[in-house]
Amino acid sequence: MADPHLLRIGFVTSTDPLNRRSWSGVHYSIFKALERNLGEVVALGPVTLRWPFALGDRLNSWLVKPLTGKRYQYGWSVAVSRWYAWVFGRKLARQRFDLLVAPASFTEIAFLRTDVPIVYIEDSTLRQLIDFYPGLTGLLALSKTELDYLERRALAQARLVCYSSEWAAQSARADYGTPDAKLAVIPFGSNYPSPPSRPQALQHTAAPDGTCRLFLLGGEWTRKGADVAYATMVALQQMGIPATLTVVGCRPTNLAAFDNPGLRIVPFLNMGEEADQQQLHELFSTADFFLMPSRAECAAIAFCDANAFGLPVLTTDVGGISSFVQQGRNGYMLPLSATGEDFAHQIKQLLDDPQRYQRLRQQSREEYETRLNWDTWARQLLAELHKRQMIPRTDPAADAARSPHSSREPFRLP
Repeated sequence: MADPHLLRIGFVTSTDPLNRRSWSGVHYSIFKALERNLGEVVALGPVTLRWPFALGDRLNSWLVKPLTGKRYQYGWSVAVSRWYAWVFGRKLARQRFDLLVAPASFTEIAFLRTDVPIVYIEDSTLRQLIDFYPGLTGLLALSKTELDYLERRALAQARLVCYSSEWAAQSARADYGTPDAKLAVIPFGSNYPSPPSRPQALQHTAAPDGTCRLFLLGGEWTRKGADVAYATMVALQQMGIPATLTVVGCRPTNLAAFDNPGLRIVPFLNMGEEADQQQLHELFSTADFFLMPSRAECAAIAFCDANAFGLPVLTTDVGGISSFVQQGRNGYMLPLSATGEDFAHQIKQLLDDPQRYQRLRQQSREEYETRLNWDTWARQLLAELHKRQMIPRTDPAADAARSPHSSREPFRLP
């Protein structure tokens, strides 16, 4: 007989949530955290729609772009959203769920008809992304209107809207009129598959030759601020501080312009390969600072990963970053206008005060352990669900029985 306290959750995504590349690994992490802390989770995706994407690519390249200079976001359109509603509606008709969780799935839920309460999870609103993120620039006015309409419908459909930052929640209030009673802010956690133990994370030692090792992990050179990170390394060198910068995940188009022996670029690491995973682990373990002066950012999971290694973050105060980086605790945010020299001066201050730097490392690890991990995220989500009476409240013993892993030792961070 099924446990009456075990939630049965439908996971609504058009992608495969068990593929670690879906939404940069966030779908996988949410899915597994819900399993550990709330109950049984059933993937309702993937849902493959090849024809609109194939047709849309052709229309954009052959007709829309040549005629208008812009493009149509066909994958996030009313037509595709209605198709998703039909597909997921049929799946829901055959199963019973206590809750539906829809991470980054506004098109999937905008027209979905169901009596099951929906939790919509996001790191931004579309109003914040349009003409802000490179992937959502240069759109037709029609496409922008459709995106806004679908976002509004998704927000109306959800019983609870869970954002990763106050920045995103504020847009939902101001731009879409979403009531506070429906909103929750819970920062995302680290996606790193095998974080070090606390003693391992805090055993970091300085480079024997005194080199300051900077590390940046990101998929877009310009948006992640790699130009500024490079300028930071050069400024440190000009201050007489030997410095290196390792960039993983992207490279500049004008590589010749970054001619400094301290720069190392690793365009791609495959986490499915043991050697690549070990290389990334080594980079996190040996770096002195995680430097990512982002130009645009919703929720940089890499900050959480860095903190798992006790690695302080240096970044910019843009987008949703301030819900992840607590100034002076697990890193520092400088203004978006900050130059490489500004970041170099901040780094020099920390290097000149070893006790302050070590305290920053300890606090960074603490932020990961207490706040920036997915099990904390899931437990906070559970509290929000109880607060809104979206699921039955049980006694503590029943809550312990809620997890399918309850017979094991309680979850502990490594």
